Amino acid sequence: MKTSTLSAAVAALALASSAVAQSTLMQFDALGSGDAANLAAPSYLKFNEGTFSPDYDADGDVILGSERWRVAADASPIVVRDPAFYDRGTAPSGSLALDGVFQPTLINFDSRQSLTEFSVTLDNDAFGDPSAQILFYTVGTAGNSLLAILPVNQTVPGFTATLTQPLSDVDMIILPSGALYDDVRLAVVPEPGTTAMALVGAGVLGVLLVRRNRSVSR
Repeated sequence: MKTSTLSAAVAALALASSAVAQSTLMQFDALGSGDAANLAAPSYLKFNEGTFSPDYDADGDVILGSERWRVAADASPIVVRDPAFYDRGTAPSGSLALDGVFQPTLINFDSRQSLTEFSVTLDNDAFGDPSAQILFYTVGTAGNSLLAILPVNQTVPGFTATLTQPLSDVDMIILPSGALYDDVRLAVVPEPGTTAMALVGAGVLGVLLVRRNRSVSR
C-alpha cells in the first residue's frame, strides 16, 4: 500500500508537469454560418470584439493617455461565416472562417501564457490593408504593454501570418479588422507561476496520501 501511494504521488506530479502544454487548431467548420466563434474555442481562450478606447473619470471625462485595447462595452459576439457572404471567395480550409471584416477581434486568455506557436490564414481575397498588424499584449494594472507585432498583408489571398519565435507573458492578441481568419493555430504553456502552483498542489496531495497511509498502517 505504501509503495502504491508513493507511486500515485509521483504520477500526480508527472501529470501536473506534462499537462501544461496546450495546442489547438481552430478551423470553425463544425459550426454553422453566424454561430459564435467561441463555440469552437478551447476553454482557455475567448474571442471578443475589441476596441481601442480610453478610461473615463467619475465625471465621464476622458482620462488622457489611458487609451488601450479592451473588450468593447457594447460588443457583439464574434461569429463565423462563409467568406462568400462578403464575396471573399472560399475559406482557406473547409467552408467557414472567423468573421473579422468589420471589427478587430480580441483573443483573451484566461491566464498569462507563454506562446510557443501562433499562425493564422486570411481569406482568399485581395481586399484589405497591406500593412495590417496582429498585436500581442501583456495586460497590467497601469495599462497594456505591447510585446510583439506580426505583419499581415490582407491584399494577398490566403496570406498566412506566422509567429517565428516563442513569446512570453501573453494575455491577449488583437486580430485587425478587414479580413476573415481561418486555421488559427496556437500552442501555449501557462506562465511558470501557474505551473509551479500545479506542481505544489500535486506535491501536497502526495504528502497527504503518504501520511494517511502511514496512519492506517499503524
